[in-house]
Amino acid sequence: MSRKILCEACGSILNEDILKQKNSENTCLVCGASLSGDDTHVGSDKSQTEPEEELITWYYYDLGGGTYYLDDKYTEDDDTSRLAYSFKAPPRDKEGKSDRAKEVLRREYKPDAFAEPSPDDDYKYKLPQELIAEGRCPRCGSHNIQIVPRRWSLLTGFLTNKVDRVCVNCKHRF
Repeated sequence: MSRKILCEACGSILNEDILKQKNSENTCLVCGASLSGDDTHVGSDKSQTEPEEELITWYYYDLGGGTYYLDDKYTEDDDTSRLAYSFKAPPRDKEGKSDRAKEVLRREYKPDAFAEPSPDDDYKYKLPQELIAEGRCPRCGSHNIQIVPRRWSLLTGFLTNKVDRVCVNCKHRF
């Protein structure tokens, strides 16, 4: 029976035989972290592992309009903020930063939390007319636009020269 190895970086339990088959005996298949020097195995004594860090409860609040903030103090919901998530994570570091709590939030609940806005996100703040002029879909902001001839009817006749733009991603006609 093969040994089970615990990756300290991501918490995955890996089978030693599978690691040997993949020629990845010292690297985690899930996160790519080094397993060398990792003496923590499933079923081993707790005395061999280092003590776990104390976790505190963090609160992630929604202020509306796509604005959020993270705090380790609970605040009642009111007109300006609403509790979106509460989770356990390590406390602030010595400089007072909450980077490890942000990592847990991104990994467990909201992958795009505290991410830098990408240039493609600017479509959310433009008017539909501006997006159409740029050749973007007013609904999803995609550049994948296809021009299709407009359908005819008995009222408009057969000689309709107009075209519609259709977004390939969300199928929105405009």
